[in-house]
Amino acid sequence: MKRFFFPVRWLRSIWAMIGAIVAGVLVGLYQPPFAEKLIPYGNLYLSFLKMCVIPIMVTAIVASVGRLFMTTGSFKVLRRMSLVFLGGLLLAGLLGLGSARIGHPGEGFSSDQRTVLGQEVLAREPAPESADAGAGASASAAGNGLLQFVFDLIPSNIFIALGQGDSLQILFFSVVVGMAVGLLSVHAGDQLLLMTDLLFQAFQRMIAWAMYVLPVGMFCLMAGQIAGAGADLLLAMVKYIACIYAASLLLLLLGAAAVSVKLRLPLLQVLRGLKEPLGIAFGTQNSIATMPYVLKTLRDRFKLNADTANLVVPLGIVLCRYSMVLTYTTGIVFIAQLYGVSLDLQGWLVALSGAILAAVAGAGSPGIVSIGMISLIADPLHLPYATGVILLMAVNPIVDPGVTTANIMLNCASAVLIAGSGEDASASADGEAATTRGGGQTHLTRSAAEGA
Repeated sequence: MKRFFFPVRWLRSIWAMIGAIVAGVLVGLYQPPFAEKLIPYGNLYLSFLKMCVIPIMVTAIVASVGRLFMTTGSFKVLRRMSLVFLGGLLLAGLLGLGSARIGHPGEGFSSDQRTVLGQEVLAREPAPESADAGAGASASAAGNGLLQFVFDLIPSNIFIALGQGDSLQILFFSVVVGMAVGLLSVHAGDQLLLMTDLLFQAFQRMIAWAMYVLPVGMFCLMAGQIAGAGADLLLAMVKYIACIYAASLLLLLLGAAAVSVKLRLPLLQVLRGLKEPLGIAFGTQNSIATMPYVLKTLRDRFKLNADTANLVVPLGIVLCRYSMVLTYTTGIVFIAQLYGVSLDLQGWLVALSGAILAAVAGAGSPGIVSIGMISLIADPLHLPYATGVILLMAVNPIVDPGVTTANIMLNCASAVLIAGSGEDASASADGEAATTRGGGQTHLTRSAAEGA
């Protein structure tokens, strides 16, 4: 019986994920027509993950916020969360600016590379009526910015928000419900939290089933992404891609080092413990879809407090988009160098603060759509951004795996800095974890998070 199930369990290994990614890259480069046919199947798998992620996010936040408001010290946790999130956003922005300043991705193009870039811009340039509509939307975004973010935060109909997968509105609704539950009587609140725990475990089990098909989904997604970009564009934008990946790798290592210091674990052990969520982030290029794997790893392997992790991780992934801060800062320097504009100290500060505000204001939007919000940074710097945005969108499928992986790593580090004491982490990196609420409150067992 064990021999029969061995190949099936092997599908959940890191080597299966790496093999699927490599195979997807090769197929995307050398068999683009076949790779494009795989895109619907990759999107189908991603849709299944998103179907499970939204209930997990709702139940995790409702239960965590409810328990947070039932206990003392809630404002201390919120204050620590704000400081850690802001520090992570600043770190991502500084690394993005630094990598672009050192690498000069917008300079030194050969004539052939400029021809490729020009052809790419012409091929992706929208029709005049679409361009006018896009310009109007961009101007609206630049004018409203954070004000529009506040209006978009509150759902007029939560069922429509759930149906459309609007993660920002779902997040707001879940936090408000959690606060209301936390202010109920202990008995009534415990009953509702017990029900949310059961739903959480049920959808965690569905995610465990999906792990067996993960290599196939990653292969289809990666092949389609690579085929959409093309080898010529990769060569022309190689310096920009190198800058993004260098900053992402440094951000990943700094995040892992923070976890290592906080939990008093060796750096290699931290990276081994996080290999599953990081590999999934690289293959799916979707932080939301990676959320269940992050929660499971932080609770089971690193023994973080389940309630705090369930609160911090969804908030960080939806609101603190470190990946977009990295993209915005690197992209704005690329655009400035492309047009020969030199940024002074004030320009660097505008780029850094604007990248953080634009990333927060665009919370809940897909990465490829959020790139257009770079106009919030380019307008104060008086930079023409239309051509740059087209090029950044064209190369986004190539850089997205790197920035998504860095985003997940920094969210893991944020959760550890906020919730982790590390007292039990050094004892065992792979054991079962259980979170118990004192005073006759509920017990959340983690056994349902294991695979089928």
